[in-house]
Amino acid sequence: MLYVSAVTVVEGGTASFDVAVYGYPLSGDPDAPIPVTVARTDGDGDLTVREGASLTFEAATRHIPQQVVLAAAKDADNEDGTATFTVSAPGLEPVTLVVTEADQDPLAPVFTTVPVTRTVTYFPYLLGVHARGRPAPTYALRTAPSGMGLDALGNLTWIPTETGEVDVVVVASNGLQPDAELSFRLVVGEDQPPVARIIAPLQDERLSGPLADFSCECVDDVGCARVDFRVDWLLLETREGPGPTYSVGGAPGRWDISGLEPGPHFLDVVVTDSLGREAMGETVTVCIACPEPDAGTAVDAGSVSFGDEGDDIIDPWSCDCAATGVAPAAWVGLGLLGLRARRRRN
Repeated sequence: MLYVSAVTVVEGGTASFDVAVYGYPLSGDPDAPIPVTVARTDGDGDLTVREGASLTFEAATRHIPQQVVLAAAKDADNEDGTATFTVSAPGLEPVTLVVTEADQDPLAPVFTTVPVTRTVTYFPYLLGVHARGRPAPTYALRTAPSGMGLDALGNLTWIPTETGEVDVVVVASNGLQPDAELSFRLVVGEDQPPVARIIAPLQDERLSGPLADFSCECVDDVGCARVDFRVDWLLLETREGPGPTYSVGGAPGRWDISGLEPGPHFLDVVVTDSLGREAMGETVTVCIACPEPDAGTAVDAGSVSFGDEGDDIIDPWSCDCAATGVAPAAWVGLGLLGLRARRRRN
């Protein structure tokens, strides 16, 4: 129904978008005209529909776009406003549109950047700084370590060579006071090796079928860059990218195990970080096409013939059990013990 999902209207001005009807209402006469309404359903009241709040589409021309004009009234603040407009028609799914009012009042710079405050030696430190303001602000370094640079677009770059802490101050100005200041302390440490862990399959897991999951995760202080998957200490596949998770085949469950011999196999991974440091994860042992563990087989107790109990059967009627306080209920237990003894003899 809509050709766009977002529109920007300059404060005090107008902007337009097109609407057309595709499909038929779920009920009613499919050849009847379709009424369409456009209305603000949430957000800034300064944004309104100037033209096209009610549209009618004939059956033969419903696919031909009609124009809707939005307006943004001037206001006293210097902030941008947003509103949601809904385009709806009976029997059709409504569609929403996000509209932004672009304020034109002068605005002193305000930083929106949250700086990254930790890095490591010999790894490029990159930070894009940004400040809102009208007119657009320019940037300058007020305090910085040796070798740090800042271009006109706000890209802060540096390659530290020593550990320690340095102070950084970036200033944004556009002729309106006050200037904006972004101040932070950057901590530089030694690069640490990455840490790798196989997350699938699990240790001693039994695998079957043509496909299985072989995945790992990588954690590093500057970022992971590559992982080598190995089976029985031979390279299976290399995956590149920032991670932190990697999988054989590019996604979980895509490891083809159909060509592996049945039996135990050893899986490991070697991860590499952005500075080229490597680390190997703990090896995981799996078994492919292996039967489940044997739960055990019941031992045949043998056959028992009546009248062949042997002398090791206790006769509760011939013993002096009553005199010794053994209840008749216990005689059954004694009889079972005698039966077991007889079976062992067989």
